Amino acid sequence: MNIVLVDDEYYALQGLKMELEEIDGVRIIGQYEDPLKMLSEISRLRPDLIFLDVEMPQMNGLEVFERLMDRGCTSNVVFVTAYTQYAVQAFELNAVDYIVKPVTRARLEKTLERIKVKPATYKDGAVRFNCFRHFSIMADGKDINSDWRTRKAAELIAFLISEGGSYTAKEKIAEALWPDQEDRTAMSNLYMAYHYINKQASQSGFHIPIESKRGTMRIDLRRISSDLVDFDNLLNSAQASADEKKTDLLEQAAALYTGLPFEDSYYDWADEIQGRYEYRYLQLLDNLIPLLTNCGNFQKAETYKRKLQSIEEA
Repeated sequence: MNIVLVDDEYYALQGLKMELEEIDGVRIIGQYEDPLKMLSEISRLRPDLIFLDVEMPQMNGLEVFERLMDRGCTSNVVFVTAYTQYAVQAFELNAVDYIVKPVTRARLEKTLERIKVKPATYKDGAVRFNCFRHFSIMADGKDINSDWRTRKAAELIAFLISEGGSYTAKEKIAEALWPDQEDRTAMSNLYMAYHYINKQASQSGFHIPIESKRGTMRIDLRRISSDLVDFDNLLNSAQASADEKKTDLLEQAAALYTGLPFEDSYYDWADEIQGRYEYRYLQLLDNLIPLLTNCGNFQKAETYKRKLQSIEEA
């Protein structure tokens, strides 16, 4: 396990290093008294774990954590401090552990035992994001986000999918997901949710391609499987197809539409995307019904007419 240490106190840093080096499988790849220097080199180091002191003069460990998340760092973080009052905030930030000085080897072994670095077992696209009606993250037919501790982590993924793969300002994301929070608190919550997603994905053996870049964030839709993406692709393909092929493509898209996107989740920000997809579905039905009628498939045409009527009367 590759580890980076950050503590402004030289002797505390050396003591932590000595204790860790006595544990099998540990490799110290960086040690810093200056957190800013660590931040400048973290993308090159890419450690499995960072031990981070909380009380430092230039920037406290909680602020350093936020900077790490802003750089897209997915390393596990353990806060180390002589004080206990930061424990709640540390765990709110999804630190994997919080250790009070003086640090002992036995305590470090307990921390390392709970951190098992797992290789990804799912390839890009193997995890599916279902967005129509009920939002779920599926792998091997199992809903893998149902046991996540924070609902906001799943909501962040849903919001980024709704943005269509575009880079979106983090301020906009934070305001949408935490509209009643102050800007600073909302941004901290965003970093917390982002880190939690990466940690949960790593523990479950899959990758969610969220990218954080210069104050923006996005999910790379080219690397995921999603009913929203499939729906859009089918409609786009249908536009350039002959009637027989168009009918098949529109029926495939209609089968994906089981309700408004995120309908069961009641996300405050979802009204716009729900209206957009409901409109596209109505257009789909308007195009599909005459195609089915013209080819003599009156039973299917009537079924879709009833669906169209039920939406228009709602």
